[in-house]
Amino acid sequence: MKSSLSISLLALLMLPAGAVGQDATPLPNAPSSQTSGSTSDTPQRKTNLPAPSTAMDPNSVRTLPAAAVDFGLRDKFHYYLTETYVNPGAFTGPAFRAGIRMANPPGRGTHAYPPEWRQGAQAFGRNYGDAWMDRATFQTARFVTGVITREDPRYTPSSSKNILARSVYALSFTFIDRSDSGRPMPAFSNFVGAAAGGFVGNAYLPAGFNDLTHAGQRATLGFGFFAASNLFREFAPQMPRPLRTFLILIAR
Repeated sequence: MKSSLSISLLALLMLPAGAVGQDATPLPNAPSSQTSGSTSDTPQRKTNLPAPSTAMDPNSVRTLPAAAVDFGLRDKFHYYLTETYVNPGAFTGPAFRAGIRMANPPGRGTHAYPPEWRQGAQAFGRNYGDAWMDRATFQTARFVTGVITREDPRYTPSSSKNILARSVYALSFTFIDRSDSGRPMPAFSNFVGAAAGGFVGNAYLPAGFNDLTHAGQRATLGFGFFAASNLFREFAPQMPRPLRTFLILIAR
């Protein structure tokens, strides 16, 4: 109970979001059959039973290593669509961020957000569009880069049961992820995705917030949010379902 509470508090502080993979367990070889004759024994033959493809609860299993699963271009594209567009968080997450931005707009005094970005329905629409564009650009750049560099976009959970070790592993996975063959490699796609998400706002944000400095700040923040999402993916199976669902809706 104490461990579950600690995990939940950690996730609330980081506001991450994500998903957990599925696994399937192969059956062992079937025992060999033998027929006996009157004068000699018939040679034994072994039959290998195929592994079942039964779907399992994604909250109770670990993700297979990348080398054990054929995760090709079509699978990566489907993963990209699901993470970016085809989930409830694609709509609720940007709305939550827009509300936070309007409640606490950046800048102060003469360097504050202009009124059209702070007040009214049109301001909410602008901030919603900014949050959605940031998210979509990050995921798109990450997908394209991952295809080029042959990175597996999925998160592979730690095998440790120690909370601290799992936390360090999840954060380090933001910098070093896995290749298509399952080997550790620099997470180029994460860096490119964060940079793209940070700089896309320079095309439409108000004056004073569309410069190189603010773009770098947004990129750094986006990279930090992705690190937090890895923490969520690591500890999500042990979280209470209502909390897990809430975090997915507001921060995925």
